[in-house]
Parts: sequence; structure tokens; C-alpha cells
Amino acid sequence: MTPLNNHYPRKLLAAAMLAALSGSALADGILENRHVETRIYGFLNGEIESVKAVGGATPYASRGRISDGNSRIGFAGSIGLRGDVSGIWQIEGSLNNFDEGGVNGQGKSATIESRNTFVGIDSKRFGRFIVGNNDSVYRSLVGSGGALGGNLGLSVQGVDVWNNTSAQLSGNADSLFGRGEARYKNSAHYLSSEWRGFQAGASYGFDEQRSTGDDRARYSLAAKYSIGAFSIGAGYDRQQNTGVDVENLSKGFGMRNTSVSGVNTSFYKLLATYKFPTRTSVGLGFESGSYGYAVQSLPTPGNIYTSLVTGSMKQRSVMASLSQEVGYDVTVMLAAGKLGKLDNTTFAKPDDFGATQVSLGATYKIDEQFMPYVYFTRINNKAQQNVNLGQSPLHSNNSGKDDAFLAPGNSPRAFGFGFIARF
Repeated sequence: MTPLNNHYPRKLLAAAMLAALSGSALADGILENRHVETRIYGFLNGEIESVKAVGGATPYASRGRISDGNSRIGFAGSIGLRGDVSGIWQIEGSLNNFDEGGVNGQGKSATIESRNTFVGIDSKRFGRFIVGNNDSVYRSLVGSGGALGGNLGLSVQGVDVWNNTSAQLSGNADSLFGRGEARYKNSAHYLSSEWRGFQAGASYGFDEQRSTGDDRARYSLAAKYSIGAFSIGAGYDRQQNTGVDVENLSKGFGMRNTSVSGVNTSFYKLLATYKFPTRTSVGLGFESGSYGYAVQSLPTPGNIYTSLVTGSMKQRSVMASLSQEVGYDVTVMLAAGKLGKLDNTTFAKPDDFGATQVSLGATYKIDEQFMPYVYFTRINNKAQQNVNLGQSPLHSNNSGKDDAFLAPGNSPRAFGFGFIARF
């Protein structure tokens, strides 16, 4: 994330453009103290691994592959306005699946704006307000991927020390933990300035299309507090008119969310991290999800009419991590988590939706820009669960199509080593 050495030429260019528009601009000294900064950043993260998933109706046989670890490239900058106030912008694109030419297992390709891309305003006193396509504060401020926020795994240790690898436990709807973490399209975000270790934020994602006829807007709230080597955070996320696809659930395709009128899906979580003087880091997390649903009731001898019955299914997950720095360059890391039963399910038994995951390995830091690592992860899914690898997930059904998925009951394994190069 090294700033480009082009501040002076950009300042002259900006001055020339404004002078062309207003002959008095330079005379008035508007640009005299303006600071313009631009930087380029990112990383490439590749893995050589052996993977498989067995136990379900359609096993995924053991095979080798090259996998991508959430690689990306970004361009960001700031424009000094007045006092401590700056205009800010960022364009971040995914380099995911560079091993496959940019196409993932569902046949989708990314664009230059596929990751956090925004424009806004920032003040050291009043905080930051941005609009665009960006992680919600449930992910950016108190996410499990790095330092209680963001998606910085293998760069900054958070609750999920294996973030941005096949061994991660959290970060998306198919993960064991952090299932409410998401990037909001068409969204606005506010993040307060930090005050004595405390920081808070809010995000709102608009549903402009309303393709289903309902407003499926989504919002989240989050706050964290840090003092010394200790950090603690809490977050809440809510999706309107969103619930369980009970039809596919009853067909044994696993639990998926879809548009459901009149119900909501919500999450809340608590996270904490601490680094001991022995250079031992620990992380703990708890998350609870409430998934709305609606089903048609069947006629009975006393009532020949059907009606729509709504309710909510609830599920909780926990995870913990432990890492130990050995010398300057080696860090040994362990993470484990459990996804509990699905209470109030309309299909199968609540315990059939549980899962566990364990990830173990080590990193070798050559310098700040290059680091190899080795890992092993094992997921145990019960009969109706399909928790998947966090990066480069496995698809045992409909591979290469939009509806590709891992069969419920299949339990993924991955063993490999990788290289991450930052720039």
C-alpha cells in the first residue's frame, strides 16, 4: 500500500484544470494548500492444495488444484478540502480466481468495481461518510477477518486467523461463522471517528429495483472498543422481506435465503481479541442468526381453508482462535468453530443442520511483502448442512452454473500451501 510519487504532478494538473474553468481560482489561493494523494495497493494469494468432500448424496472426489485466496487490486485517494476535511475515493477490483482466468465455480467473473468501491467525505473530528458498493459495518468495523474489521486475514490477525484462505471459518453465508457479514450494493455508510478507543458505525443498503415487489433493504449497526492489546466489538444486521427458501429446504438442497414477504432475517454477534506479552493472540466470537420463513398451512377437518403461517428459525455459532509467534518470522495458528442446531426448522431435525470446523497451520514471514504458508482444514457437516470452504468453495452439483452448490452432508477437506505477495 505504498503511495505513488505523483502528488506534485497531480496538484499541477488540478490547478491547471481549475484555472481553465475560473481565471481567478489561482489568484484567490484556493489550491495553495490543497493536498492530493493517490495510492495503489493489493495482493495476489495463490494456493496449491488437495481437496475433497464426502458424506453427502453426491461426493466430491479427492483432487489437486490451484486456488485463489481472495486476491485484489485497489486504487484509492484523498483530496484535501478545508481544515481536517477531505474528499475520499476508492476503486477496488477482485483478482479472484486468477488461476481460472477470473471465472469462479459458478461461471461468474468479477469487474474492476466488484469489491469496495466508493466516494465520500472524511473528517478526523466527525468521521467518514461514503456511498457506493462497500462492506457493511457488521463486516468492516467488527468483521472476523482482521483486527475486528475488514477482510485483512494473513495481513492483520483477527478472530479468524485464516481469513483469505481455503482454511477460513467465516465471512459469508456458506461459512460456519460470520454468516451475516456482507458487502452492500447501492449503499451508504457512516463510521465515527475514534474517541478514547470507542468507534461506531451504520450501513444501509437500498433496494432500488424491488424486483420481487418487496423492499429488501438491508442495514447494520456496529461498535467496538479497544484498549491496549484488548479489543471487543458487537454488531447487528437485518435484511427485510428475506427468509428461508422452505421449498428447496424440503427437497434436501440445504438452507438458502430468498425473498419472502413479511418476514426478516437478522444477525447479531460479539467478538473479542487479546494479544499477550508472550506474543500469543487469542480470539473469541459468538453469532446468532434468526431466519424468517413462511409456509402454507394444510386444510384440516375443522378448517378447509389454507393460510400463510410465518415464523423464524434460529441458529447460533461460536469460534475461537489461537496464534503464537515464534521468533520474527514464524507464526503457528489454530482456529475452531461450531455451528449449532437449527431451531424451529420446517424440515428434518434441528441437529441435522449442525457443523464443526478445525483449521491448523503456520506462516513464514520473509518480509512485509511476501509470505508462504501451510494449512489443513476439516469441516464436518451433518446430514442437512453444507458449510463450505471460505475461499474457492467446492461445488458437487451444477458446477459452472449460477445454482452450483455443495450437497448437504458433504464434508470438505483441504490441505495445501500458498504464497501471498502484497503490493
